[in-house]
Amino acid sequence: MSARSAAFRSSLSAGSALMAGFISGLLAPLLVVLLVLVGVPFGAALPVGLAALALLFFVLVPRVPAPWVEYLRGKSRTAFVLLTLASVLVVVAMARLGVFMLDPNLKQYSLTPKVEFMVKHTCLSGYMSAAVMAEQGKENLFDLSLYKSHEMDAVLPHVEPLERDYYAYPPQFLLLPKLMLTMSRDFFALRAGWYVLYAAAALVAMLLVASWVGGREGAVLGALTPVVWISLPTLVNVQLGNIHLLVYGLCLGAMISFQKRRHALGGAMLAFAILAKIFPGVLGIYLLVQRKWKAALWTTGFGVLYTVGAFLVFGEKPFVDYLTSAVPRISSGELFDFVWNFTPAILVNYSPFGVPFKLQLVGVEFSDPLAVARAIIAVYSLLVVALAVAVAHRLYKRETGGEEGSRFRLTQLVVWLALLSLSSFRSPFAPWTYCAVGGVWLFAAYVPFLRSGAKHLVPFVLGWVVISLYGPPIVGPMVAFTLVAQTVLYVTGFWIAVKVSTPARAPEPLPASVGPAALG
Repeated sequence: MSARSAAFRSSLSAGSALMAGFISGLLAPLLVVLLVLVGVPFGAALPVGLAALALLFFVLVPRVPAPWVEYLRGKSRTAFVLLTLASVLVVVAMARLGVFMLDPNLKQYSLTPKVEFMVKHTCLSGYMSAAVMAEQGKENLFDLSLYKSHEMDAVLPHVEPLERDYYAYPPQFLLLPKLMLTMSRDFFALRAGWYVLYAAAALVAMLLVASWVGGREGAVLGALTPVVWISLPTLVNVQLGNIHLLVYGLCLGAMISFQKRRHALGGAMLAFAILAKIFPGVLGIYLLVQRKWKAALWTTGFGVLYTVGAFLVFGEKPFVDYLTSAVPRISSGELFDFVWNFTPAILVNYSPFGVPFKLQLVGVEFSDPLAVARAIIAVYSLLVVALAVAVAHRLYKRETGGEEGSRFRLTQLVVWLALLSLSSFRSPFAPWTYCAVGGVWLFAAYVPFLRSGAKHLVPFVLGWVVISLYGPPIVGPMVAFTLVAQTVLYVTGFWIAVKVSTPARAPEPLPASVGPAALG
């Protein structure tokens, strides 16, 4: 213990204390939730959580990577104070959320107690309800009216005072909620457990990604983890429980595994991510262009394995319903027809598909807004595919040319994040509440590439704020705000991917008149 104490004292600094405090402060409330979930009274779980916080802080301080500490040591006092404030706010928000996850009636502990949607919405309710219906094998999982039907209340999990969400994912994703149902049929116990797993996995994913990048670039990304968390898209993802943020973690973990030649692990993660959300399929294009055949084959193999597993567990009906009912209606936007007549849903939709419907709110008329929306999303999709091919080819040439190191690893990470963020908006309905998280993470990853000076820093910070917050609750200004935010997400995604993937120009050789020969 004396050796550990000495290591703690020698490693303790403002930077190591900040990072260790943030990590332990975020994980300790999760432990309290977990203890209460297994039956420990809250009054007993709380002191255990505080003790765990102190112990984890003691253990983590010597383990904060030296480059991270060095980077934080070089920051100005103002920047360090702001980063500390962000860390404290995240810890407080997560501790409060833990209370709300244990008791949904205590809505005052949610992120936004006065916003009815945020208080009552839970994506997990849709996952679990679909898994229950799939078990019975009678209903069309993609008939959204079933999720609001009083006749189904006796069959589906009880979720009041929350509201039941619907299911619009591929059948293979049902393997996850099915696994959860084998652990418990109590929705609120599963909700609290999902919160613990979700938050811990998201934090670990961010820290591991920063560690993989390494060097000063990884230090910057690691130190900015609290900034990624303080954004509303990250916290909202955690509260609502949408799989979206974890899909990013799976995708990045998969791509890093492929870089380490752990193809089976990478294939298992990427295949599930694609079958959960579809949009990560853009990384499949990336792999093919880069001629990473083993990675593509392992991903395909696990995709087949998950499909066979879901077929054996649930039968053919979910697949038939998905292909004949869901896919055509998702592509056309008809599955989300309730969205196009509901102003709050139109405003929160950050997909290019929703632009005509937003413009109609401020007086721009379209004879057929759905036709316009389909044309817009078709062009957007082609641009994303073209971008994926172009940047994958560029990075392939750089990698086969021998380029490596933390700077290049960060370049790869930024490109992956940009492609994922852009492709996530391909869905006709891509709510800001969780889809903007890719842009938030992308901005943080791009910081080491950012040029110094106010003319570069100020627009960058303003862009981050615009995508991290939600606008005024007035239709006209809100339409303008969201259109600006969408434009920021699209333009920066394309621009950053192109910029970082472009090889640095080699210095031109000196003219012979000023070269070594002339000096002789």
